[in-house]
Amino acid sequence: MSKISDALIILMTDLDGTLLDYDNFDYEPLKVFMNKLIASGVVIIPNSSKTSAELEHFCKDFDAPLTYVCENGAAIHHLTAANALKSETSIDRIVLGKPISVLMGHWTGCISAQLRDQCVFLDELSRVEQAQILGLENAALDRAMNREYSRPFVFEGSEDEFHRLHDAANKFDLNVVRGGRVSQLSANHDKADSIAIVREAMAADSKHAVIVALGDSENDINMLCHADIACVIPTKNRKVLSFNSNKSFQKTIHVSQPAPHGWLEAVEAALSFISMESRYCYG
Repeated sequence: MSKISDALIILMTDLDGTLLDYDNFDYEPLKVFMNKLIASGVVIIPNSSKTSAELEHFCKDFDAPLTYVCENGAAIHHLTAANALKSETSIDRIVLGKPISVLMGHWTGCISAQLRDQCVFLDELSRVEQAQILGLENAALDRAMNREYSRPFVFEGSEDEFHRLHDAANKFDLNVVRGGRVSQLSANHDKADSIAIVREAMAADSKHAVIVALGDSENDINMLCHADIACVIPTKNRKVLSFNSNKSFQKTIHVSQPAPHGWLEAVEAALSFISMESRYCYG
């Protein structure tokens, strides 16, 4: 058992629809609160399908550098950003993904044409169509399309066909997963793969890392399942995410408000739970 008073609290959070307003990407009500958390020693790690360019831009809003995970677990950046690191060795990037050229070799060679034809990749659409789908424009759209390890697509087939595509992809070391707006093709990794790496790297000798995960979409499920505390944020006009945890001792928090206010509600509930549970086993 580890005392929570000795714990390093890590908030591993999705962005769109979880921390950022789903419609307009706003999170202005959270900025002061988030900077206070960081100043108090809480580690905030964005873990998103967004690109490195998008996350670098996002992290400029904070008073301290942030570790982040981009493109659905493809790469962990700035792992030494948190002061709690055991190692003094600088770790700028750990890559778990594969280049798009490698992905597409498997895609065209191993996935049936019938399933491939149901997928419309965003980088094959016009700028106007990309903007309509992603809700972004100009420099923000450029950052979103600057991908190294994944290709977003719109799936036009049935639910059964999507499951067939998912199963076929997994057989050939690929992954397809749905986010809030689009689906993603990547290597066979997801947001959960960074948790063990982050936990080991950021837990100092005197502290035990407690991972609080926050998400709203299907591509957040594994991250939520592998965290110590899972916070589910509702999204407007969409069924609330449900999942079965693989941890018998995991605490799950459901909040009433969508992002950004739901993120604040969830974090306050998680911190309150942690403070009350003076003896609780994590990790």
